[in-house]
Amino acid sequence: MIPSHENDKNITEIVIDGDFPPSCFKDCNNLKNAVIKQGIKTISDFSFRSSGIKTITLPEGLETIGKYAFENCCNLEEIYLPNTLKTLDEGAFYGCRNLKEIHNIKNVQTIEAGAFCGCISLKSIALNDGIETLKDYTFAGCQGLQTAELPSGLKEIRKHCFRFCENLKEINLPESIRFIDTFAFCGCSCLINVTIPEGTESIGSYAFEDCLKMQTIVLPRTLKHIGKRVFWGCDSLKEAVFQSAITSYDRAPLFDINNTLLKITYK
Repeated sequence: MIPSHENDKNITEIVIDGDFPPSCFKDCNNLKNAVIKQGIKTISDFSFRSSGIKTITLPEGLETIGKYAFENCCNLEEIYLPNTLKTLDEGAFYGCRNLKEIHNIKNVQTIEAGAFCGCISLKSIALNDGIETLKDYTFAGCQGLQTAELPSGLKEIRKHCFRFCENLKEINLPESIRFIDTFAFCGCSCLINVTIPEGTESIGSYAFEDCLKMQTIVLPRTLKHIGKRVFWGCDSLKEAVFQSAITSYDRAPLFDINNTLLKITYK
């Protein structure tokens, strides 16, 4: 086991050829380059948290990146994930504000809550088709995110998942979607049109609040529950089409009462 170098200001480069403890390189502000050798299957929790890491080589055989392993690594701009990587744990790249590209993420089968929260420079993402749930805050605050290719088998988008993705202009929800949780797309101010697919059963409160450029919304026949203020603050919304007799709803307005342009149609 490699000994901890936490808060070591002298280390600038490291070659890692054995297991290392959690927080091993945390707060190593002058650490710029790291190479992890083959044989290591897990990057421990908090390993490089708030370090100065700029480039890191991850080996084939690596399976898991632990909780907050690269949190607030503000010099990290690009990362290549190995083909063998299966799990990104909670907050793995949380707050990596200069991370622009993540290569080979399509092989990752499990992405836990907040994995890319606050990665404000991330431009696009394409996810493994086997992922069924996007967890809380996964891409929240990714202000530069413009495109997101969602898994074809995705069933749930959890709380705050894409909140404040201010440059996300379009999202194609797969037909497998059943549940959109509270605040899921809140504050996606450039999102224009969203098609909620047939099969969707529930939309949580504030799910599309403050989507300022949204113009039309069509709710599917399968929708059974809708929360409060789902489209509150959608000032450009001109048409909303209801195709179902919703059996469960919260007793509060769905739409902004000040939107005089809105036409609501029931089919």
